[in-house]
Amino acid sequence: MGNGRNFLLSGGFSNWLYHQVGDVIVSENGLIGKIVASINDDLHNGLPLFSNTSKVYFKLSDETNQIEQARVYEGRMPLLDLDWGHSHKGSPIGTVHVHDWTLNKKGMYKRSHELRYLTNAEINLYGDLLLKAAPYVKFKPSNL
Repeated sequence: MGNGRNFLLSGGFSNWLYHQVGDVIVSENGLIGKIVASINDDLHNGLPLFSNTSKVYFKLSDETNQIEQARVYEGRMPLLDLDWGHSHKGSPIGTVHVHDWTLNKKGMYKRSHELRYLTNAEINLYGDLLLKAAPYVKFKPSNL
């Protein structure tokens, strides 16, 4: 698991920047998630930009040691960030908000600053995995 400079299209990375911590989490529909941490917190404190072996990676909070974020990958490329460990633009802590990843014209992946909530289809796909990772998460704010 690494960043763009170390990503090999043939598979894997030339330099490992993250390692797995804890158990693999498997949803009822077979979706697999792994909790990862940076090997060097001074250089990397988020999730890997590219996936190596999992469709979903989870990040632990430095303060609470609870899972607070997931990154979903499609074909090893970033697709969605699912955040619930912080409030953001009216989304309360504990409620999943989504940031979409897109490929820009320069061939670089960019994370959207705008947030949205999970669609019903996304809840059906990722909900069980998220609840196994963080049983307290909510998928929509109570006022929706």
